[in-house]
Amino acid sequence: MRQIVYRGVEYGEGLRVVKAQKYERAERRHFTNGASAKAVFGAGVYLVSNPEIAAQYAICHAETNGEKAVVLSQQLHLQGLVCLDERYGENELRIDALRAAYSEEELEQRQNDMGYEEWLEWTGDKVRAYLIDCGYRGIRYRISPELTYYICYEPDVQIEEIVILSVLDV
Repeated sequence: MRQIVYRGVEYGEGLRVVKAQKYERAERRHFTNGASAKAVFGAGVYLVSNPEIAAQYAICHAETNGEKAVVLSQQLHLQGLVCLDERYGENELRIDALRAAYSEEELEQRQNDMGYEEWLEWTGDKVRAYLIDCGYRGIRYRISPELTYYICYEPDVQIEEIVILSVLDV
């Protein structure tokens, strides 16, 4: 089963991605202006179901580099994605992943030793490792009827037919 999903990036990256038919980098990134894109589920390619939300991401990425923005459309293979929603979401998954590997005392000590950004990055990596160990290839996270996030841990085999949907001049 496949679904059309979207990602927003800066124009230059979008052209390279369409030509190569694969993404250059995962979501976790640090921009030249000091901003960063957070990857709360670990390193992977983050996509959305809504092209307007993808356009907002594209503008954020483009503004940091002073270029145009692009929304990319692609086909995503849905097999192997764990499904999250309002009943079992980000927090519940994080708790399960951390408790599978660490005691409460170890987690408390690690959290006390790390700043917020470092903790967020570390826990995202643990969630990713936990899901891969459980046999998943990523996440399908339904936020609302209008928005679902998709996180791909194996983007080269999960994503295909990448095309430019729109170019935005910011």
